[in-house]
Amino acid sequence: MSDSSYIRILRTRLPYAQFDIRPWSPPLNIFETDREIILVIELAGVDPTTVQIEAYPERVRITGVRQLALPPGLRRLHRMEIAAGMFQFEIPFEHAVDPEQSSARSFHGLLEIRLPFARHTLRQVVIPVLEGE
Repeated sequence: MSDSSYIRILRTRLPYAQFDIRPWSPPLNIFETDREIILVIELAGVDPTTVQIEAYPERVRITGVRQLALPPGLRRLHRMEIAAGMFQFEIPFEHAVDPEQSSARSFHGLLEIRLPFARHTLRQVVIPVLEGE
């Protein structure tokens, strides 16, 4: 087997390790109502203050990092299913949204982003993520 068929630890900085250089995409749900698009993204273990959301009228870009703590004295990995490292993805929209009226909140490992539909053409904005329930 080639090296590429194994999980490669590219960089180790105790107590964290980054397992791949390619961004991963977390699971998400996309809902549309008469008034808005709602994204619900599973981000367990991600510090909400490290998530960046860039909203444009025609799309939203979400980036961040999940750091994976390795146990002290690790000898071997038997199973690795939880993605770690940088994540990045974009969601295009059929109808323009209003970035300035958009909001985001983090609760119980889920990030909810609400993007109301635009009434006219608007500009790009960065949406802050608030913690709370």
